[in-house]
Amino acid sequence: MMQDRALPLLLLATFLILNVVFLIGIWKRRTHFSKAFLVFASSLACLLMTSSLILILFTMYIGYNE
Repeated sequence: MMQDRALPLLLLATFLILNVVFLIGIWKRRTHFSKAFLVFASSLACLLMTSSLILILFTMYIGYNE
């Protein structure tokens, strides 16, 4: 069953890791960006990470029909 869901889980996990790296990169160089951009980018990254986690849980426990 997990082999059927391996590709979606891999894509979602990659997307989650990229968002975490983006968020860390933004906050390490926060002196170079405006406060409005930091708030926007951080909230967008957190929203995308949350949705990615929800989709990973949905794929693992409920799945999709083939």
